[in-house]
Amino acid sequence: MSTYYDFMVEAKYNGKWYNIDLHTKDIDGKLRHQYLATFSRSFVGQLESLIDGAWRIGFDDLAESTQQILLDSTYEGGEDSLRLEQFYVAGDLADFECLLNAPYQNEYYVTRNQIAAYESQEIDDICEYLTAHELLELPQSARSEYVLYRWNDSFGNIRQIQSMVSRLRYQVECFNEALPYEAGQSYGDRAATQVRVIYRIS
Repeated sequence: MSTYYDFMVEAKYNGKWYNIDLHTKDIDGKLRHQYLATFSRSFVGQLESLIDGAWRIGFDDLAESTQQILLDSTYEGGEDSLRLEQFYVAGDLADFECLLNAPYQNEYYVTRNQIAAYESQEIDDICEYLTAHELLELPQSARSEYVLYRWNDSFGNIRQIQSMVSRLRYQVECFNEALPYEAGQSYGDRAATQVRVIYRIS
């Protein structure tokens, strides 16, 4: 059975946490909660460091609005089991933005033809490559076919992570824009003081 990580977002304002996930409206007009993202354990890629370094919190530590969303979506009679679940804080907005600047997973010498096929998506991954030592063992005439290349493995899901971070930024922006104006308050004060990305295991 596969392990999945469902990510949610909370923002803190005036000392209180709020769920800031997006919702979609069903054809019958009902709102349906949307997780920030869901990843299989086999495809977490660069998220692995944040997942493994997360700290555990309980159901009662979640924002009241997050608790209500989860209770509304659980099966009948499953409320007690839900309250016993563990949740994990993977980091804040800055932690996830850092993933976009993370070093590449691979740096090897690859043939020009293989690079062209990979970048045009004719092949899904680069399977044949050489280290600098291996390259030097080739005849001089063969070395010219290879160039130093950096890339992420296909299971790294870098595009999905980019989409996740973009959506995270958007959700924080929407939350800040929706905050009520208070007399004497500057625009800069009308913003979340903290943001945390939480995951649950399903």
